[in-house]
Amino acid sequence: MLLAHLSDTHLLADPDARIGGHNPAENLSAVIHALPEQVDVMVVTGDVAENGNPRSYHFAQSMTAERAHRTFFLPGNHDDPDAMRSVLGEADDLRIIPLPDRWTMALVNTQWPGHDAGRVTDVTMARLRQELQRTTGHVVLCLHHPPISPCDNDDCGMVDGARVADGLRDSPVRAVLSGHVHQQFDTMRHGIRFLGAPSTFRQLRHGGDPHYTDTGEPPAGQLLALHADGKIDSHIVTAG
Repeated sequence: MLLAHLSDTHLLADPDARIGGHNPAENLSAVIHALPEQVDVMVVTGDVAENGNPRSYHFAQSMTAERAHRTFFLPGNHDDPDAMRSVLGEADDLRIIPLPDRWTMALVNTQWPGHDAGRVTDVTMARLRQELQRTTGHVVLCLHHPPISPCDNDDCGMVDGARVADGLRDSPVRAVLSGHVHQQFDTMRHGIRFLGAPSTFRQLRHGGDPHYTDTGEPPAGQLLALHADGKIDSHIVTAG
């Protein structure tokens, strides 16, 4: 089963507008066209819009519609939850999605209003543990903020990231997919792969003053093959 993981699209209300020399809509389109003609599932892990304008969510919906049988969106710190719901529909803080080949996808909302960093509420974490206990097969967990971040700045991850990562120990979770840092990474903890997607908008280097800088690397996404035995093959798909 093929899963396309896109993140941090930062779409604007005007598809011709630019941010820092980048056109988010053009870059997203280029990444989508670099994907296979059809994937089973697409997940966009947050910061779908730059400033929460409803038109941005309409663009996201229309631009991703033809590449996947099913597409799911998660909110990030830049997203407006009301505008996002008005276009993309209601979304619980935890969604459990059955997938083919003995896989289940868990979508977790880590948006923390008023903060760049993320968190998972106690209620959502308790529900997630219950769902994982009753789930058979393999689980891919998707969220915006990385529980394990490659950047040591507090705003780069989750205030409760260690609790979330440790809470997945001895569970059927095989991979955790995140965005937020505009940087691809692949690390292991408790036998679980933590995979960060590059941004379809622009890639960032963290550290120093200012805290982050544009690397100039091309927009990109991540493609995963989920196998029935729990194995995951992943590679980066780059625009152009």
